[in-house]
Amino acid sequence: METKEIVSKIIARTGILSFGDYMLANGLHTQYYLNFSLLANAPNHLKTLVKHMSRVIKEEGIMEDVTKLVGILNKGAIFVPLLSVEFKKPFGLFERYENDLVIGDLDINDKVLIIDDMISTGRTIERVYRIITNIYKSKISKVVVVVDREEGGIQRLKKLGVSVYPIIRITELVDILYDLGIIAEEEKDIVYSEVKERRRRRR
Repeated sequence: METKEIVSKIIARTGILSFGDYMLANGLHTQYYLNFSLLANAPNHLKTLVKHMSRVIKEEGIMEDVTKLVGILNKGAIFVPLLSVEFKKPFGLFERYENDLVIGDLDINDKVLIIDDMISTGRTIERVYRIITNIYKSKISKVVVVVDREEGGIQRLKKLGVSVYPIIRITELVDILYDLGIIAEEEKDIVYSEVKERRRRRR
């Protein structure tokens, strides 16, 4: 619980989690939003979050056989250079609108770990997966994200043979923040209602 509680506090203290009316990149409306780019203004919190991401990666043995890290621009890329230095692995950055790497390179021998800030439906990561495996012929079987929005993304990627390792699930996050008195019960209920509704739509 230590890592999840620390990550939850960082998300709260930096204002990463907010409530309102938003549209996600996948076109879905949501009443809560996670903006990890705010960590650019909080280097100490960024350092601590990456430390705990590294701990999970080590504990799960995720880095085994990995030769390169790939981050997805824009928000997910904030973690990649620091993780690259920590694990002494080269990295690349993928621009989803250009549908290609804009930093770094890959080849047929590379075994890639994708890093992103969160996963929702998994469509963005699936698109990156297909482009990298089809164009560069690199192998991708692992993804690390900070938050799983619990919208079916992990299940979508599992069908491709890709394992997703979230640091924390969104319901775990709001449970912790509610227990700490940081968010109201109404805000926790917003998240639970969205997770329940997304699950209902997938059936």
